[in-house]
Amino acid sequence: MTITNSFMRIFIILLSPLVMHGIVSNYNHFPTYQPSHILDEKRTNISFAFSMRVLVSEYNGPLIRLRRASDNAQQDFSRGDNDIVDVTAINTWRNGSNVYVHTWYDQSGLGRNAVQTNPTRQPRFYPDATIPYFQGDGSNDHLTVDTPNGIQDVTNAGKEGSVLALMRATKKNQHTFGVLDNTASPSNRWSAHLNWGNSRAYFDPGHCCVPNRSFYNITNENKWRYYSFIKKTSTIIMRVNGIDKLNGTHTASACTRTEDFAIGWATGNETGNHSSTSFTEFIMYKIDIPSSEYQEIEDNAMTFWGL
Repeated sequence: MTITNSFMRIFIILLSPLVMHGIVSNYNHFPTYQPSHILDEKRTNISFAFSMRVLVSEYNGPLIRLRRASDNAQQDFSRGDNDIVDVTAINTWRNGSNVYVHTWYDQSGLGRNAVQTNPTRQPRFYPDATIPYFQGDGSNDHLTVDTPNGIQDVTNAGKEGSVLALMRATKKNQHTFGVLDNTASPSNRWSAHLNWGNSRAYFDPGHCCVPNRSFYNITNENKWRYYSFIKKTSTIIMRVNGIDKLNGTHTASACTRTEDFAIGWATGNETGNHSSTSFTEFIMYKIDIPSSEYQEIEDNAMTFWGL
């Protein structure tokens, strides 16, 4: 017994370094291992984060609050087993009725939800099993992000900022997101058109209108694409599915408006030009995030949503 016990102790001592080496070796096989969800480590300088999927592992709240047209009842819905909003639960609850978006919940931790309390202005939600989304009627539907100083709070004082979003463009004279004031000359705004009636996508992060603000986007109309709009100090970048469509000088003055940021419209002095764009994901930073960061978010989203 003594000899056997001694042998076992020697065997364990000799084996331990090999086991530990194996653990470390296996760990080192994955030096670029990513967090469970794309925004787990990407919330510095974030303004808000909306999606029909989970973006932050620690977020346990609902993704969306819907209103049922048949009786105006409201209910929150969280993720299903696939990390996407629970479409099965939504379909059971709506029981054939149309449903509309009351609240798109912010996953950033800042509590900046996108809300529409007026039932006649709520965009319709479509419980597609692959890419659930909402879409306004192009007349008066939009969501608003309420912050004390509006656009100033979600950008760098109306200058730099980054928007990354899964959207489906339509051809219409429309304001897809942001704020604007067309009474000023030049027009004071931080907004985008996706697409304008000429099939061009426009981005105006500051006074409109300056060179290097649009690209021809007709081939992407009515198709799901991941868009990135980046405003640097003196440069503008517009990307579709990870490819630069515009990258050039942009020196317009900062937007000085204080209206709340809108999704599906540009809050301001116009009553029309609401969007018929479809929305599934919408992330915004108040700075021009580095290329390594926006490229990783784009790649993650395109893989997740099958683009």
